[in-house]
Amino acid sequence: MNRFSLILVALVCLCFTANAQKVTFNGEVRDSLGTPLQFANVLAIDTVKNTMAAFGVTNQQGRFKLSLDRGTTYRLKVSFIGFLPFERVFTPGESNDIPYGIVLSSDVTQLGDVEVVSEMPVLIQGDTITYKADVFTQGNERKLEDVLEDLPGFEVDEDGGVKIQGKDVSKVLVDGKEFFEGDTKLATKNLPANVVDKVQVLQNYNNVGPLSGVNNSEQIALNIQLKEDKKNIVFGDISAGAGPEERYKAKANTFYYNPKTNLNLIAGLNNVGELTFTMRDYFRFTGGLGSFARGAGSSFQVSSNNLGIPMAERNNARDLKNIVGAFNYNLTPTNKWSFSGFAIGSKVDNTLGSVQQRTYILQPNSDQETLSSTQRVNSTSGLFKFAGKFTPNPSLQIDYSAFGRLSDISNSDAQTSVFGALTNDISGLRNQKPRSVEQQLRGFYAPNERDVFSFEASYQYQNQDPSYNLVTTGQPFASIIPMTASSPYDLTQLRDVTTKKQEAVLNYYRILNKTNHINFKVGNTYSTQTLTSNMFERLSDLSTNQFSDPTLVNLVDYTYQNYYLGLLYKTKLGKLVLTPALNLHYYDIANEQNGVEEGFDKTLLLPSVNAKYTFRSSHSLTLDYRVTAEFTDVANIAEGLLVRGYNTLFGGNANLQNSLYHSVQLNYFNFNMYNFFNVYGGLTYSKRFDDITNIVSFNNLERVNSPININTANEVLSGFASTDKRFDAWRFNFRANWSKSISNNIISDTPNENTSFLQSYRATISTTLFKSLFLDLGYDVSFNTYEGRNVSSQFENHKPFASLSKKFLKGFELEVEYEYNSYISSGSNSSTYDLLDANLTYRQDGSPWEFKIEGMNLMNTTGIRRDSFSESLISTFEYFIQKRYWLFSVMYDL
Repeated sequence: MNRFSLILVALVCLCFTANAQKVTFNGEVRDSLGTPLQFANVLAIDTVKNTMAAFGVTNQQGRFKLSLDRGTTYRLKVSFIGFLPFERVFTPGESNDIPYGIVLSSDVTQLGDVEVVSEMPVLIQGDTITYKADVFTQGNERKLEDVLEDLPGFEVDEDGGVKIQGKDVSKVLVDGKEFFEGDTKLATKNLPANVVDKVQVLQNYNNVGPLSGVNNSEQIALNIQLKEDKKNIVFGDISAGAGPEERYKAKANTFYYNPKTNLNLIAGLNNVGELTFTMRDYFRFTGGLGSFARGAGSSFQVSSNNLGIPMAERNNARDLKNIVGAFNYNLTPTNKWSFSGFAIGSKVDNTLGSVQQRTYILQPNSDQETLSSTQRVNSTSGLFKFAGKFTPNPSLQIDYSAFGRLSDISNSDAQTSVFGALTNDISGLRNQKPRSVEQQLRGFYAPNERDVFSFEASYQYQNQDPSYNLVTTGQPFASIIPMTASSPYDLTQLRDVTTKKQEAVLNYYRILNKTNHINFKVGNTYSTQTLTSNMFERLSDLSTNQFSDPTLVNLVDYTYQNYYLGLLYKTKLGKLVLTPALNLHYYDIANEQNGVEEGFDKTLLLPSVNAKYTFRSSHSLTLDYRVTAEFTDVANIAEGLLVRGYNTLFGGNANLQNSLYHSVQLNYFNFNMYNFFNVYGGLTYSKRFDDITNIVSFNNLERVNSPININTANEVLSGFASTDKRFDAWRFNFRANWSKSISNNIISDTPNENTSFLQSYRATISTTLFKSLFLDLGYDVSFNTYEGRNVSSQFENHKPFASLSKKFLKGFELEVEYEYNSYISSGSNSSTYDLLDANLTYRQDGSPWEFKIEGMNLMNTTGIRRDSFSESLISTFEYFIQKRYWLFSVMYDL
């Protein structure tokens, strides 16, 4: 580590030395009347190299500053929409304290708007910010994610998620059309960097024309504008690679765009852990269809169908094989009709391995359990979407969409549990074929400038059929399940859950004037669910022992109904936009099981208020308060016992009521284009009354969980903060996230309060040297503290990391990524491990061919450490990961 640190210090010193000859050039841009011009673009062009050396954007006072090389001659260019461009050649000496004055003259012809926009590095128009990508990129970008990381205020995480000024991007468009339902991961990981002309940030995004005047959306969308020479042609790339130990990968990304037809095809297969589309992505995809009632303060949670499926990622699995094919289309045959959709198919074969140290809360005399596990997940899945939109005129829009999901999933595991003197060998097999279809019809009509009507309706069908086979050397749940065989014990549970859910909502918007509008809504949600389950024991002669005990069987019919009225008022008071709302709900809940009917009805008034104060464009403070009623589904209602694992049973509660959540969120952001210093952060506090939590009953390691409405409030306080500063070839970034939660449950008839406090901090420095050396240095640290009634644990992970990219000779580029982890645990052995990846690329200038040698996990690290916390359990894991491998690949640009 000492040698590594010295190298890094030397590189930083070299960068500072290269920066020592810089001077600051200050200026001020005004119109002919002396009025400062905000958001004017200022560029300095090196007259010898004919390249852009620096740029800036003027602030509210019309001021800008550029960092330039002393003694170098530049062409200074200033542009602003509606004004003639300014241009002058100059050579900076020392930094100037008195701003250099620039006066722009009005362009009365207004003919140059489009041309001016195309040259501006940054253009801010209302809720849209447009970035000229070539100004910010450094030349080593491969995919869209690399381009976005170069833009000020942007963050791209390892999974391809995008944040702008601390806010999540909800959709990605390409030339104005949604890319795979706007999915950020598929866009950032697959769109080539060299096709991006501009990146547009669309704040308060709404894709419904008639609602543009009453838009209450807080969504952020990205629109990727392609270069003109990439339209009306097929572009993309294809690649293939192989390596020792039968390593392989192949991938094709092909795209076609013109004004009427957009086609995108992504396909690939590999066994090196490059996860184009994961099981997590499969369950995350919604097709863009969401609940209407959630916007009115009510939530009905239908249980996910990823029951018991471990989510394999590159950092927690030792073997990953996947095949994916994804096709997306957008067709606009006329200016009134448009059609879009996608089909995504994937096949995965993943193997996971871990060793887990488990401490059970409120079990002071028990030993710690060591659980060794190997799991294999096989899945074949598909997602399908079709959507059509009819827009006969700007005042009317009708659209229909259908989204389907199906899969065939098998999850087998082999586990060994060591608890004191007891050893139990366990094998489990989970199979399921979940499927769902959802349809949605929407209509929007604005007969005049003041009135807007909308009607939205949806219907969802979902079926889950998980089965679980458990074989153990120790008899499972001996005091509850009457098994008659001897070791090994073979227990099977079958379950089937069918959900039918329909929603409808009618909205009327009245625009009173430019600063006030009102919204009335009436809606309904109606859902029916059936759940059946039974258990049986398989005997040594292959016959079965069916259990008829009513506590081990489920036959449940569950109905949820919600009728609601809503009133929202939006007003603008200077720089403050205030949006209070009231929603009146009537609920009718009924369930029938084992011949007994239960249920309740109630009426709730749920308020909310949103306040946004805008200090100036891109500088605001937002406060949001709301009360949400959350209702559970049949999974928590069914009273017959369900097997959740080798030592866990779950029994529902037919008398569950809803939970009531009070939440307050405060967000601040200040995006300063003048000095490229950005600050954003937020705080969220929620207090949950009658929250659904579990009563946990222990018998040694075995436990039975049963949900109740806890009469003590649960609380969560979380926050984040981030700062980003750019100047010259440097970028500094600091991020912090923290969350403290207090939750209550009952363990073995004893009230228990659990507290968790999670913190993470990340600081990075990025720089470019001589336009050939790209360096990122950072430090990431996390602190996790978990406390129960008489148990506490602390975990720390310190991770310095670095990445380096160096171009050399003609066409060669070396990329290296390194991280060192020091994991410290208060309850088990601490550990250190490091990860090193490297690749060497060769591409001749102007050639479509690229050759690459890559090595992953070059330190051959076998496992990494993680920790987790639940209502009755504290765990620390060692996950086994893929061993070292080498790969040679070839890529061809289409």
